[in-house]
Amino acid sequence: MSGTSWVGDRLGFEAFGTSVGLAVLLGALSVAVPGLVAVTGTLAALAVAGWATLPRRLGPTPWARRGAVSLVGCALLLGAAAYLLPPVFLVPYRGLAIALGLVPLWLLERRGRPRRSARGVPA
Repeated sequence: MSGTSWVGDRLGFEAFGTSVGLAVLLGALSVAVPGLVAVTGTLAALAVAGWATLPRRLGPTPWARRGAVSLVGCALLLGAAAYLLPPVFLVPYRGLAIALGLVPLWLLERRGRPRRSARGVPA
């Protein structure tokens, strides 16, 4: 046995990637249906929580540059600020803003992790 088996490994998904994808989808839909803004914010919180558990499950990420981490932090901060304290012209787009703020974190995380095959073994 190799340790703890995670449900995401068995089902082929992980909380971080799934919640970022759904947040972007619902963030775009929230422009037309304003009631989806709260769901998008909840998915963004789930994405950050799922991202925080990745190093424990998959090992630390060898991020190449410190500047990329600073850029991701700024994107998350701007997305959260646009969601929590939006200017009047951004109110209809606040769900989309917080979802798009997660995309740089998702890209950085995908670039830093080794790809896995269908069996969960690094390729």
